[in-house]
Amino acid sequence: MRKLVGATAVAALCLTAACTSTEGEEPTPTQSPSPTSPAASTASAGDPVDLRFAVYGNDEQIESYVDMADAFTKNNPAITVTVERAPDSDAGLAKLENQFRQGDPPDVYLTQQEDLPGLMAEHRVQPVDELLEDRQVDFGDGFQRGGLEAFSADSALQCMPHDVSPMVVYYNDDLLNLRTLADDPDDPDDAPNAEDGWTWDEFAEAARQMSRGRVKGVYIEPDLDQLAPFIWSGGGDLVDDVSAPTTLALGEGDTRGALEQVLTLARDPQVTPTQGELERVDAVDRFKQGRIGMILGSRELTPALRRATGLDFDVMPMPKLGPYRTISSMSGYCISPETEHLEATADFLAFAVGREGATLTTIAGYTLPSNLQVAHSPAFTQPGEDPQDSFVFTEGVRRAQHPPLVPQWPEVEQEVRPMLERLFYAPVIDLDLRLQQIDTASQPILAPAEETPAAE
Repeated sequence: MRKLVGATAVAALCLTAACTSTEGEEPTPTQSPSPTSPAASTASAGDPVDLRFAVYGNDEQIESYVDMADAFTKNNPAITVTVERAPDSDAGLAKLENQFRQGDPPDVYLTQQEDLPGLMAEHRVQPVDELLEDRQVDFGDGFQRGGLEAFSADSALQCMPHDVSPMVVYYNDDLLNLRTLADDPDDPDDAPNAEDGWTWDEFAEAARQMSRGRVKGVYIEPDLDQLAPFIWSGGGDLVDDVSAPTTLALGEGDTRGALEQVLTLARDPQVTPTQGELERVDAVDRFKQGRIGMILGSRELTPALRRATGLDFDVMPMPKLGPYRTISSMSGYCISPETEHLEATADFLAFAVGREGATLTTIAGYTLPSNLQVAHSPAFTQPGEDPQDSFVFTEGVRRAQHPPLVPQWPEVEQEVRPMLERLFYAPVIDLDLRLQQIDTASQPILAPAEETPAAE
């Protein structure tokens, strides 16, 4: 196992050095002044302030937010930050909604990008662009552009992106030798590689090569997020109109063609685990045990895989049916419009996404920070740790698209998930009929019929 640099060492390196890129992917952007410096901070010298910071995640993730909050208070002794925790994003959103209903929301909170439209519709977001500009946050070159775009609406940056991790292919380094996929095995330049990526045919061949005995080659989850990169790469789209969707469009043209290719592989029980097998042992645990060769996921998977005994793994970009496309799992920090401490909260937000704050929340290994300087620093690349080709994440952000930014999207995903499972696992399917049924099921959610006023 290639485990040479621990998180503590990385943190020390990044907090005492400039955290510049070690991979030569692109010039390291110039970072704006620290928002906790006397010139940049606007609230740290006033009366004592208590801020509430709501986050979610496992114990290790939560501790990284606590460390970041403590570091801010160390630099700003007049401002204390209390971290409120939830086990996952769904629980965090439910808790947040209840707090808003009771008139007692936190000052700043972490949320998933897909939940932003609903929060905006309920007036639970305070735009942050002007607040952060006042604190010299460098939007031009300092942060992932895709993340900024995803958290922007109504001509304003609504929340500040924190994690912008694209979906990649994790593969077992002991089960897959990429050179075996070359047309000429004696020519290493002919094989797929992490920098140039691979085609769908090469990906499918890799899955078939690894499918031996109890080992299955690949697992693709029956989920819109996991299907979206294949659909976009194949020239299709998830919906009829990205800006104002009225229906899913899975049965249409290029989208149907892409899904047919994916399903040919995903429905093959010799290559992918069956539903019954997954009910006994889930896909991630099977991958840890060496019983699945490839799974799809974001950076969030990395720490758990590192802890698996005897597992060597690396990452590849998503396979291409056409141009390379992926989807990013994004979270961001939002400010409550009901905060009574707007200036102090904005100071804290600027610190959280700045070099020191983003480093402290990155070293646990779960996120790709939106801060480009930290994304290209050892805090993220973590030399000596799997995956070796960590640049696949940072390169993938540039090719990421996102689902429609409408409040109904989480409900659409939940509604069609059981139908996608049947598409993957039913013994016999009529593809056109199934896709039509899925598209139809989305329509009352995306474009509900207007209620007719009752006659007097």
